[in-house]
Amino acid sequence: MSIQIGMKTSKVHGVSSAELANHWGGEAGALASPMMIIFIEMTCMSITDHLLEPDQITVGYRFNINHLAPTPPEWKVRVDAELIDVDGRMMTYRIEVHDAAGKVADGTHTRFAVSNTRFHERMQGRKEAASVLDSTPP
Repeated sequence: MSIQIGMKTSKVHGVSSAELANHWGGEAGALASPMMIIFIEMTCMSITDHLLEPDQITVGYRFNINHLAPTPPEWKVRVDAELIDVDGRMMTYRIEVHDAAGKVADGTHTRFAVSNTRFHERMQGRKEAASVLDSTPP
């Protein structure tokens, strides 16, 4: 099987207290946007990553997500994702997120296929360069 536009899936994720905005410094006791984006990434990866070359992985490249409504703790969200564009190693997915009360989010997410080996070599090079400068981020 090869990667083809139109491939889609849905995944259900539970919302725990550790995934609420107030657990991460926000004030809302609802699903945090960064956690929702992790759910979106996991769902998109499940569509295509198993079809990549053996040394390839995908990395998040672009997020165009509208977080439309709050999801309370202990609820579940369903992420629906469909591959809508493939441009070389770049894959773009249309996403929607729903909970029991309706639509929570919509938008697009783009992932980029890269060599796992090269990715980790590049990360190691960045770590070594940072230790020469200053390991404390700005």
